[in-house]
Amino acid sequence: MNPADYLDPTDAIPKRGGVSKGSSSLLNITPFKHGKAFPEINKGDIIIIGFSESRNSSNLSASKSPDLIREYFYSLSCFPAKVKIIDAGNLKVTKSPKDSYSAIKDLTDYFLAKESTLIVLGGTQEISLPIYQAIKNHRKNINLSFIDSRIDMDENNGEFNSNSYLQYFLDEPNESLFNISLIGYQGYLCDSNKLDKLVKLNHETLRLGYVRGNFKDVEPTFRDSDFVSFDLGAIRNSDCQGNIYPSPNGLYAEEACQLSRFSGLSDKTCCFGIFELNADADISSQSAHLSAQLIWHFIEAYIQRKGENPLSNNEFKKFIVDSSTPGIEMVFFKSLLSDNWWMEVPTNNIQLYPSRKVIVACSYNDYVAASKQEIPEKWIRTYNKVV
Repeated sequence: MNPADYLDPTDAIPKRGGVSKGSSSLLNITPFKHGKAFPEINKGDIIIIGFSESRNSSNLSASKSPDLIREYFYSLSCFPAKVKIIDAGNLKVTKSPKDSYSAIKDLTDYFLAKESTLIVLGGTQEISLPIYQAIKNHRKNINLSFIDSRIDMDENNGEFNSNSYLQYFLDEPNESLFNISLIGYQGYLCDSNKLDKLVKLNHETLRLGYVRGNFKDVEPTFRDSDFVSFDLGAIRNSDCQGNIYPSPNGLYAEEACQLSRFSGLSDKTCCFGIFELNADADISSQSAHLSAQLIWHFIEAYIQRKGENPLSNNEFKKFIVDSSTPGIEMVFFKSLLSDNWWMEVPTNNIQLYPSRKVIVACSYNDYVAASKQEIPEKWIRTYNKVV
């Protein structure tokens, strides 16, 4: 395929008030230009792409978001010369949302086949489904993280839209979709029955208060994430006015940037998406500016990735802890480069896991709990999926 057939180059220009053009992120960007061939893509390149579809949503003005975010991103400071960012422009207008979803899947599949990393400018969050479907062509046991104040599992008479899309992930087998993490949800905005459904399927739900008080324990979730989908509605209205459902509570802007940084540091994350910017409500453009900073923090952290894998190099120390369960030892790995921790979960399902074990990211506190004969919750959830 030729991505130029699907995309229109952006005409966004930098906003005033940032750094000078000579020291801005434009120095790192290779643009897709009008009348030119699409830029050559190499392994490790970052692709910025606007998926402005919003017709299956009440947030129609989200379609304006990609270029609004770009204007502020172009005015932020540049990165080391070694990082190459290709701005692929925006998805062409299609006849229907269904056509957009098909094109989004095709483009994501194409760029991932080039071993690049995608930064998606939405658009509304149901776009996450065709992105996942493309990732599934390249990876197994996928982990998805949704940063959101709500749980988008409304029934809507079977209609697919931005309030119901999460339901469509739940029937996926573990060998395709291993884990869903709902991060930063607010209990009073969520149906407890829907949360219980996620819990019974051994998915991860991290309430806003927990995220705020346990950042070090939240980081491993992002370290294991293949795709991070960020709904700006997770950020409090005082920090991000461009929400269709504004809330006085939510993440602070600094906390949102920290979660974006965790996503960038993750060696597994191949796609990071910003969704649900309500351009009509963003009168001061503060939300577009914050979205640009989220992207900046992702890229700044991406440059610092270490390529850590407990099974592929020797830069790890192994710890074995006797558990309170007879016949089960708990094995942990600590990186000597970053002090990050992983744990090993045994399985007898040799068809899916020939090595009879699954390695998942964890925190130091998980190791401490195991040392006290307490089985970490993440270990239990993972074991229930692979047993």
